[in-house]
Amino acid sequence: MSNPYPGPTPPPPYGYPLPPQPPKKNNVGKIIGIGCGGLIGLSLLLAACGAIIGGSDAFKKGAKDGAKSVSMPAVSAPAAAPPGSAPAASGTPASKPVAKQDVELTATPAEFNASVLAQGDDYTSVQVTVVNNGDKEVSVNILYFEVTAADGTRKTAELGAAGDQIDTVTLAKGEKVTGAVTVKGKITAKTVYFKNGLLGKSYSTSVK
Repeated sequence: MSNPYPGPTPPPPYGYPLPPQPPKKNNVGKIIGIGCGGLIGLSLLLAACGAIIGGSDAFKKGAKDGAKSVSMPAVSAPAAAPPGSAPAASGTPASKPVAKQDVELTATPAEFNASVLAQGDDYTSVQVTVVNNGDKEVSVNILYFEVTAADGTRKTAELGAAGDQIDTVTLAKGEKVTGAVTVKGKITAKTVYFKNGLLGKSYSTSVK
């Protein structure tokens, strides 16, 4: 059927129908979701706080127990070296052994034993031992000895005054001789001096 009226189509007699209303959104699910999320977050927060508090208590307890159980290590004494073993090295160097002299001289106080050549008993005797430790020969003679008194006075030996006078000998290596060295006067003998020959080396020892 053709439109008898030119132009736009006239509205219907009852008017245009209203456009349909959009459906209302249901917020119940959103509210429930937010509530559940909040509860879950709160539960996680409480669980984290509990874990922190519990861990702190455990740490304090462990530290306290550890402090109780810590003890200083016992210091043990150094083990003794077995018999016959070499001594351990120390901070101070060991002293070197004293080398023997080529002539060893010793002297001790002795009673005066007068000979037929003695003039009275105003003499002092010392028993002397001479040992040859060297390779060269050692010449011993009563004239090669001197004795020093406690006051520093030095006296030469008296020839033939004592009956047990030291012999005149030549000592080879390893040999020795013992006899009296006598000086004039009553003294306290302190030191004995011996010279190996007239021009040889001199030696001395304390009287003891």
